[in-house]
Amino acid sequence: MWKTLWKPAVKTVEYAMTLAAAVLLAACARAPEAEVPADAVIALSEQFSSDFSLVDMNGAPAGSADFRGKVMIVYFGFASCPDVCPLALSKLSAALNELSEAERAELAALFISVDPERDTPEALKAYLAFDDRILGLTGDQAAVDAARQSFKVYARRHTLEGSALGYTMDHLSLYYLVDRAGRPKFALRDSITTDELIVMLRRSITG
Repeated sequence: MWKTLWKPAVKTVEYAMTLAAAVLLAACARAPEAEVPADAVIALSEQFSSDFSLVDMNGAPAGSADFRGKVMIVYFGFASCPDVCPLALSKLSAALNELSEAERAELAALFISVDPERDTPEALKAYLAFDDRILGLTGDQAAVDAARQSFKVYARRHTLEGSALGYTMDHLSLYYLVDRAGRPKFALRDSITTDELIVMLRRSITG
């Protein structure tokens, strides 16, 4: 009698232990979500817009309406930037690597030039060749200025005496998150880490 009753009990305990172990392993496999510092995220008012009418790095017209329905992450910079822009773009590229294919399909990653004199579509395509998931946009000076003004991005030419480059661009370095309706929601400081950027992208996609 005892033998008959004991076997099911053992099987029940073994099953419970196996199930508990599986749950524990699953919990360990999920990396905790990074905490995003409050001072790294700037909530944007209705004074910001995402209006632009530019040309992409493939030579095709690219306006803000073309990206409606997707979450946009927008960074303003220039192709001859020596350090700030490459670092910001490398973080963005690393964040895109961690998103699933389905998540990336909900996202438009845009790099808008503040130096249209040098940043032709061909120049942007060469500059962004390391990651074709980031789309470079440029245009004539008036179109670029209008895009900057809609996001309230500061940029100014700074002469470099004795340099072959001739000049560089001083500019605001922020990532802008724009919702599916084209409303800029947040600006993220470029000090944000890759893990924190991933968190903000996922929140924007699911939000």
